[in-house]
Amino acid sequence: MSAPQAQPLVVIDSVVKRYGAETVLDRVSLNVGAGQVMVVIGPSGSGKSTLLRCLAGLEPIQKGRILVEDVVVSKGTEEAGPPPDAAAAGRLRHEVGMVFQSFNLFPHLTVMDNITLAPRRVRGMGKDEAEALAVELLRRVGLEDKRGVHPARLSGGQQQRAAIARALAMRPRIMLFDEVTSALDPELVGEVLKTMRELAEQGMTMLVVTHEMGFARDVADNVVFMDRGAIVERAPPDRIFSEPAEARTRAFLERLLEREGGNRRVR
Repeated sequence: MSAPQAQPLVVIDSVVKRYGAETVLDRVSLNVGAGQVMVVIGPSGSGKSTLLRCLAGLEPIQKGRILVEDVVVSKGTEEAGPPPDAAAAGRLRHEVGMVFQSFNLFPHLTVMDNITLAPRRVRGMGKDEAEALAVELLRRVGLEDKRGVHPARLSGGQQQRAAIARALAMRPRIMLFDEVTSALDPELVGEVLKTMRELAEQGMTMLVVTHEMGFARDVADNVVFMDRGAIVERAPPDRIFSEPAEARTRAFLERLLEREGGNRRVR
């Protein structure tokens, strides 16, 4: 896909994240334009999920800044100067929705109640408005007939689609997906990727960590390869999958293709 050039909606500026003495993100910088789909790939432990968690405000950073709509929402704890404006940062954090590998649905609540909970408590929506929105979102993800069902009665793919609907109920401008298909049986992966493809077609800004290379090839505007906490390469999918510029990218993709049983070699 090809999205028009736009001012960055998200700016990740020289971010450093450490856990004790271990540096997990090492001066990572990345811009994501409105309506773009950015797919992040790389080996386990390369910092991909941590990057999403920092962007979602779930992890503090030690250095650098993260901006949404030109407003600083996170600033390194070791940086000089005043901290971000808490009210503005809090408002913009609501613009970021995140879907995890685990579904994290409340088991004691119905699908409808799972989806309407945050909009009512955080956004202040009335019951009727929140439920009307939930019905529309469930229709979009193909679960309109599951509104009164508890999560235990859903398949893994259905639970993940319900989790996507729950994130969308906060009306975010940016969606983060962290390996959302990795815990699913192979036959359930397609239904979740179909929902994500439809979101991309509707213009949702998306940052996606995945090992689904077909999705990356078909949907991404740019693919980012991370290794050892740093961005090694960023390029459109047709280039990064056919002629990667960096040897580390090429080696990773060849290992991945070999594991999947393919015989192709990356040039």
